[in-house]
Amino acid sequence: MALPQQVIDRLSNDTQKTPKWSSGLLFFSIGIFLIVIFIYFGIIVGYEPYLNSQISQLQQKMDAASKSISADQEGALLSFYSGLFHLQTLLKSHAVFTPFFAWLEKNTEANVYYSHVVFSSGNQVALMVEAKTQADIDEQLAIFESAPEVSHFTVSAIAPLQINKGLWQQANIILFMNSSIFLQ
Repeated sequence: MALPQQVIDRLSNDTQKTPKWSSGLLFFSIGIFLIVIFIYFGIIVGYEPYLNSQISQLQQKMDAASKSISADQEGALLSFYSGLFHLQTLLKSHAVFTPFFAWLEKNTEANVYYSHVVFSSGNQVALMVEAKTQADIDEQLAIFESAPEVSHFTVSAIAPLQINKGLWQQANIILFMNSSIFLQ
């Protein structure tokens, strides 16, 4: 069944209309683009000369300051700065023992005491340990063994010691520590 001629004429004469949201989107995009262009030219025309004038004023102040410093003062200032820089570099790699003592306090068994602590090069710490019993020394050695800050340790002597009529155990332990505990 064919369509009547009037319906065909009406369908062919109708123009297709674009949706209203597409024209709104086009005007919105053009508006944003114009605002961006306006801001860009505002920066180029207004703000850039202002910044250039600030830079030139600071450059003039720096030139005046550099002319006011004599060569002797400049050499002394350079020498002082060099000393500060080298001191800062030295202090960054300087060994600090406070973190070690805080670590030792946290990792000490209740019945263990230290009578001597000696720091050596190579991140070695020699400890003279005194404890009430051999089991206390064994527990302390287990704590050192499980501590990640201790790479390894050696025990050189374990001997009984009599203090105040109580039998105590004494041991000499050398801890080989990771260097991170001594550096700030």
